[in-house]
Amino acid sequence: MGNVSPNSTRSKFCPGLLELLLGTSGLTSTSIVPPVVIGDKSRQSSYSLSTGECFDKSRQSPVDTTAESRQNSIYWAVWRGVFFSILILCTSVVSGFFLHWLDEDDTDGFSWISVLKFGSIPLIAAIIGYSTNVVALWMMFWPIEFIGCLPQLKLGPPLDFFLCGYQGVIPMKAQEMAELSYELITTKLMPVSEIFERLDPQMMHSELHAVMPRVVSDVLEQAALKTIPDLWAKMPLWLRRSLVERTTASMASLLSDFFHEMRGNIDYVFDLKHCVVDFLVQNKRITNDMFFEVGKQELEFIKTTGFYLGYIFGVFQMTVWLFLRSWWILPLCGIVVGYATNEFALKAIFIPANPMPVCGGIYELQGLFLKRQQEVSPIYARKVTRQVMTIENMIREMCYGQKSERLRELVDKHVMICFQEQIGNYKQLLSWSIGPEDLDRFQVAACAEFWKQFPAMLGHTSKYMEEAMALERTLTERMQALPPKDFERLLHAVFEQDEFKLVLVGALLGALVGFLQAMVQEPKQLGISV
Repeated sequence: MGNVSPNSTRSKFCPGLLELLLGTSGLTSTSIVPPVVIGDKSRQSSYSLSTGECFDKSRQSPVDTTAESRQNSIYWAVWRGVFFSILILCTSVVSGFFLHWLDEDDTDGFSWISVLKFGSIPLIAAIIGYSTNVVALWMMFWPIEFIGCLPQLKLGPPLDFFLCGYQGVIPMKAQEMAELSYELITTKLMPVSEIFERLDPQMMHSELHAVMPRVVSDVLEQAALKTIPDLWAKMPLWLRRSLVERTTASMASLLSDFFHEMRGNIDYVFDLKHCVVDFLVQNKRITNDMFFEVGKQELEFIKTTGFYLGYIFGVFQMTVWLFLRSWWILPLCGIVVGYATNEFALKAIFIPANPMPVCGGIYELQGLFLKRQQEVSPIYARKVTRQVMTIENMIREMCYGQKSERLRELVDKHVMICFQEQIGNYKQLLSWSIGPEDLDRFQVAACAEFWKQFPAMLGHTSKYMEEAMALERTLTERMQALPPKDFERLLHAVFEQDEFKLVLVGALLGALVGFLQAMVQEPKQLGISV
C-alpha cells in the first residue's frame, strides 16, 4: 500500500509535460490537505491527497517527498504566469504598429487604436476559450433537475437532447453512472459475495447478545396480546420469564444459522445494485459532489486550458486577420477556438491511458486524471462508502428493498424453527388449551413481530459490519491497483457519449462571440452603418 504504482509515477525532472505547458498542479496542489490513513494500526500508510504520495509510518521513510513536489508545482505556476504575461505584453506592443505598417493610420508608429483593433483579438480568443469551457462545465452538472416544459420532447440518440428545456449531463445520466459504478465495483474490485463473506455469524450474534432478551420479550408479548390475550394475561409472571429466557438461549444457534445462510445466499436476498442506483438517482446532488471532489484538479484544468490555448489560437487568428480582413474570418476562428479548447481539454484528461515516454524518456505523457490514480482512489472510495454504500443504506435495502420479502422468508423460517423447538414438548397441551388455529396464529404473529424488530437489530451490528467489511480500505487498495485503462472508465465512461455536446456548445458560443467581434471590427462588410 505504501508504494506508488508504476502507472502513476512522474518524471523526477518536472510534474509532467502537460502540466509544464498548461499547468494544473500549481492551481490546486499548493494547499495543505490532511493525509488519509489506510491500513491497520500496526502498520499504517499515510496518503497525501494533494500530491498522491504515500509513506509508511512504521518505517518513517517517505516513498516520495511532498515538499519537492509542492515546490515544483509553485515553481511552474509562477513561470507559467510570467511567460503568458510577457507574451500578452509583447503581442500588445507589436500589434500597436500594425496600422502603421499597413498604411491605414496617420501616426508615425505605435497606436492605441491599432492595439484595440488587433491586440484585442488574442485576448478575446482567450476569453472565448475560457468562457466556453466554463459554460461546458456548467452544462455538465447543472441544472440538477430538468428545467423547461414537455420533457418527453427530445431528440433521440446520439443527440439525446431536450427540445424544450435542459438538464445537466451528469444528473441526466445519474442512473447510467450508478450502474456503471456498480459494475466496476462488483466485477473488478469487490464482489458482493466477498463483502458479506467477511461477516462472522458468531460475531454477529455476539453484537446482538445484549439486546436479545428485550427483543424476545417484546416479540412474545406483542404476539400473545394479538392472538391469545386472555391466556397471556392469566399466565404467571415466572412462566413468562422462563419462556423468554429459554427462547433467548435458543437464539444463539438461530442467529448463527440465519447469518450463515444469509451470507451464503446474499445475492438472492439482497440487491446491492438497486441500493446504489436508487440512492444516486434520488440524490443527484451527491453524484455531482462526487465528480467535483474526485475530478477537482481536472475541472480546474479544463477552465484554465481554455484561456491559455485560446490566447495562443488568438495570436494565429490575429496574424490571419492582418492579411485577410474578411468578416467571416472572426466567426470561423471563434468556432475553431471554442471547439479546439474544449476538445483538447477533455482529451488531455484521459488520453493517453498508459504513460507514454517522450523526449527520449525524460518526460512521461499521460492523461491527467490517470496520473492521479493513487490520489483519486482514496477520495472516490471515501465518497462511495460514506455516502452511497453505507451500512445504513445496505440495511435499509435489505429490510425494505426489492428483495426484502426473500429475506423476510429466511427470517421467518429460522424464527419458526426456534419456536417449534421451544413448544415441541408442549404442543399437544397448547393445542388442547388454546386450539391449533390460535397456536398457528401465535407463531405467525411472532414471526411478524420479530421482523419488525429486525432492522433495529441489524442496526446494532452496523459498527462490527463496517469494521469487518472494510469497504473503504479495500476499495482504495484495489482501485489503486487497477490498470489505467480500467481506472479511466471510472469517470470518463459516464459522459463520454455526451462529450460532443460540450464541444458543440463551445463551437457555437465561439461563433457567436466571433460574429459580435466582426460587427465591431468590420461593420461595413456586414452592412451596418456606423
